Amino acid sequence: MPFRSVSAQQALDTALAEIDRLGLAAHATVLGQTRCVTLVRDGQPVATGAGKGAGAQGAASAHFEALERYLMSAPDNRRRTPDATRLSSAADVAEQPALEHDLVIQRWAAEYPDSVAACASYSGVRYPTFLADPRYHRRPAPGDDVRPYRGLLRYSSSLGTAAGVDLAEAVYHGLCELVEHDALSQALLRWYVAGVPDVDVVPAEDLPGALRVLHDQAAQAAGAPVHLLDVTTDLDIPVYLAVTSAGRLGAGASCWATDAASRALAELLQTCALPPPARHHQLAAWPALRRCAAMPLDELAFRAVPLRTDPTGDGSPEWGRARVRQALLRHGVDHHVCEVAPVDSLIAVATTIAPGLERFSLVRHGVPVVPTGRGERLWPSTLTRRGS
Repeated sequence: MPFRSVSAQQALDTALAEIDRLGLAAHATVLGQTRCVTLVRDGQPVATGAGKGAGAQGAASAHFEALERYLMSAPDNRRRTPDATRLSSAADVAEQPALEHDLVIQRWAAEYPDSVAACASYSGVRYPTFLADPRYHRRPAPGDDVRPYRGLLRYSSSLGTAAGVDLAEAVYHGLCELVEHDALSQALLRWYVAGVPDVDVVPAEDLPGALRVLHDQAAQAAGAPVHLLDVTTDLDIPVYLAVTSAGRLGAGASCWATDAASRALAELLQTCALPPPARHHQLAAWPALRRCAAMPLDELAFRAVPLRTDPTGDGSPEWGRARVRQALLRHGVDHHVCEVAPVDSLIAVATTIAPGLERFSLVRHGVPVVPTGRGERLWPSTLTRRGS
């Protein structure tokens, strides 16, 4: 597999060794073509992961995702240790030049400048843990009172958090997830807020052999036609969405278009195998946001395009990270990393932030959000015209 440090079987063996080191048990089940893994301690589930891909690749993916979700909120992860956590005021956090374009941070400081939150270091940038760990508010750090910023918890997410055999792998995949959601966010804003419905679609018959097989498997699992949408932005890192008219969606970003498309189709397969997540819709008062959450395809104007061409490169995580970083820097965006897995962990788990990339895609959770970065330019006009 591209952008992996070791073979799928070696990765799976490493994940299993880490699960054993943590004193956890792993219970695996197979749903359709998707492998699910639940980590258990003393008979109680503590984290669940679902894998993308077949065979050892799918098994490794499921085990790593379960470990990522466990370690992200574990009390002994590096982000939560006393020497890594510092209480900082919203005003002080927002004054850091690196966070100038993170609009959530800037709104927090504008509304509650004196409120404090536990922050960890991301390559020297102090960033609040409540935005990087959706479960943090259940057990905040001593001295961190969640109440002043409770309204901002809708922006809390695990976006940018990824696991890998080593740090380069974890950071590359975290960066790709941020690029993926930046593209999805801008697409939703463009289609359903700014009222520009044009979208590029790659016809199934134009896909190379392995991708065509994966496309057909996804369509069979969904019981409906699957559209592979190209939503690549000005960053020029390929991003694809695999979607159905019923609202099922898979997304993928990668330096290689074939890898990005494969990830989108594999994620759609995964989505079709798993029960739909519970969504508490609070969007009745905002029709444009409601359309963003539902993503109705009948409002879009499709245009056929070919699959993008893969660049030359060695496919290593280090090469991928360098390529994504260069693409971000060309647009004034840098990334910062906080290692999460404990020092003695056999794997790497890291949260990567790239302030300025858009996270409006959180609207698909059914909560009212506004742009958090690059999507702000698409925000106001249509909402005013449509009264939504």
